[in-house]
Amino acid sequence: MFYPPMLLETAKTPFSSPDFIFETKYDGFRLICSNIKEPFLYTRNKGNATKQLPELLKKLPADTVLDGEAMVFDALGRDDFEGIKKRFSLKKEEKILQAIETHPVTFMVFDILYHKGKDLRPLPLLERKEILNELVQDGGTVRKVSFIDTEGEELFKTSEANCLEGIVAKRKNSIYVGKRSSNWLKIINWIEVVASISGYRKSDNALVCCHEDLRPLGLVLTGMSPVHREAFFKISKTIITHEDREYIHLTPLLKCRLKGRAFTSKGILRSPIFIDFIY
Repeated sequence: MFYPPMLLETAKTPFSSPDFIFETKYDGFRLICSNIKEPFLYTRNKGNATKQLPELLKKLPADTVLDGEAMVFDALGRDDFEGIKKRFSLKKEEKILQAIETHPVTFMVFDILYHKGKDLRPLPLLERKEILNELVQDGGTVRKVSFIDTEGEELFKTSEANCLEGIVAKRKNSIYVGKRSSNWLKIINWIEVVASISGYRKSDNALVCCHEDLRPLGLVLTGMSPVHREAFFKISKTIITHEDREYIHLTPLLKCRLKGRAFTSKGILRSPIFIDFIY
């Protein structure tokens, strides 16, 4: 049984409130784990991930639908986003079985949607949390996401200190709706960097950005206002070096500030957003 997931809106700054609980935001893949007649693992868009993550199947409580984040943790217990991406990309059974040993998956559960014939989504969040707490034990392959009451700003400071992705704020009395809702908010611990612009992609005008030592940083498609774009194309015409089938290449004289969620092992900024030019 698949339930559309409840999605997060964004809060610009951390906050505290007695009306909310606050959780660490894990950097993995959203998963709806259904175990009614047989176990199925669904992505947020109803993709079937059952084959890719077999180690979770025997750990799911019977007659239950859980919502959470599929995670791979590194040797230091940190989020390994590249590891979970690899697990979801594997198709061959032999490779999947090998990856269970090298990149084991943990399901971090934060909500329960159905249990023993009852749809729990109309219940307030804290009531659902109580049911989840009785059903799922700490530790092992399936774990509960812990939360704190009221003190969101303190949890965000902890997230910053540990270089985590951010936190999630959830209204205590919120029911579960299968769409985006302001009752659930994400507060991202953005990383800001200075980048050089070495070109742009012809198809969509995405900026080709690099570190100041010219190592690739990634493509940036969001964040530029019409004013920014007009100024960029006016200047870029004067510093074109060459072009190929896909890109216009520039002398990397223009610099800008970007924000993103994390760096990959190759130094690429994940989910980059343009902030402003550096003049």
